[in-house]
Amino acid sequence: MIKDKIIPLHAESFFFVSNNGEFFQTLIYDYYDEEEYYRKLTHKEKEFVREVDKLWSNMQSILDEGELYINGVRVRPRVIFMDIQHRGSGTLPYFIWIINFKGRFRRGVNIYRSIYEEETLEYDCEAYWCFPTGTKILDVKTYMNKDIYGNFMVLWARKGDKIGGEEEIKFRLKV
Repeated sequence: MIKDKIIPLHAESFFFVSNNGEFFQTLIYDYYDEEEYYRKLTHKEKEFVREVDKLWSNMQSILDEGELYINGVRVRPRVIFMDIQHRGSGTLPYFIWIINFKGRFRRGVNIYRSIYEEETLEYDCEAYWCFPTGTKILDVKTYMNKDIYGNFMVLWARKGDKIGGEEEIKFRLKV
């Protein structure tokens, strides 16, 4: 099958955290598609919609298999949008998901904790976190490398690195 020749190249995720406890995540996976399977699919509306629905459901299943907690209370991330696009070439499709969840923040220290199956990366990846202005990121537990710039944080890992497992971010919002 042609879809078997699609090679993952890169992944990136952007987390936007609001003062009211709402998180928006944009997740993007880039691929190399030598046979241009996804470019051709964009000209077949019913098949394209079916593929988007399948990828939407697959991501939701992955989210449902994991556990996500805000201050010890489990929250349920939901895929609210999914699309397939290309980066200037039919051989370079990317998939984009927008994911939303909300927790209850409190005064003082807040804790984001996720538990997902550990995996070894087949591609490089980054996760960019944008907390509200004045947020202090106190501690981060993750397999990924990290760089903190005030209320912004970049987590990154490279092909062959282990990611997942239990991750935790402790932060204090500006009151």
